[in-house]
Amino acid sequence: MTEEKESILKRIQKLLKMSTENGASENEAMLAADKAQKLLQEHNLSIADIKDDSQAEPIDSEDTEVDRDLWKGYIRNATAKLYFCTTYTTMKLDTHYKRVKVITFVGRKSNRMVATEMCKYFINTVDRLAAEEFKEVPGNRATINRMAHAFKQGAASKLSTRLRERYQEIAPEYIPQGNPDGLPVLYKNEQKAITTWLEQKGIRLRSAKSRMSIRDRVAYSRGSEKGDGIGINTQINARTKSRMLSR
Repeated sequence: MTEEKESILKRIQKLLKMSTENGASENEAMLAADKAQKLLQEHNLSIADIKDDSQAEPIDSEDTEVDRDLWKGYIRNATAKLYFCTTYTTMKLDTHYKRVKVITFVGRKSNRMVATEMCKYFINTVDRLAAEEFKEVPGNRATINRMAHAFKQGAASKLSTRLRERYQEIAPEYIPQGNPDGLPVLYKNEQKAITTWLEQKGIRLRSAKSRMSIRDRVAYSRGSEKGDGIGINTQINARTKSRMLSR
């Protein structure tokens, strides 16, 4: 092993030690996880390359109750994949026997933290853009709500497409001639680890494509234009727990 690679691995080990369990704040842990991911990606390394296996966080999952807005699901799925996680949804009965939708994030804890915070940021940004767009638009409340919903659908669809395109840029599909090594090792190994965890838990995922019902094409188109302007390069504000993005 070269001295340079060993130095990089030590830096990653140190970053992965910065967890909430080890006394770091949630924001410090997110900052460290984000930096570790970038180093792994930049040097085409995997968690498996780290000498001290005790520093590699185990794959696990966490559940969150969510509303049934389909456009938010588009954002969550695309964001989770970009940040080394997988998501799936289920339905359950709450304490009042009401059916609620639950989304499960699967991945290492630091990755889940970053992915869920980015999802919150993207969804809040789309909500904010819609509120600004229709703040002074005349009409009855039902009409405005319908247009605003279509606007959010357009923004979410465009944003999720850009997130998937970003993933393909980082981890292109395997092409033997032009890409003999296949996926970058980090993404490939993380996905394999998640797949193995799901199999061990007896969880079988199935694809279910749901199409959004668009009731206002003009508002949808304008939302798509706004979604094209949402930054997707992460930057972490060290003073707050919010995730700020810039293009």
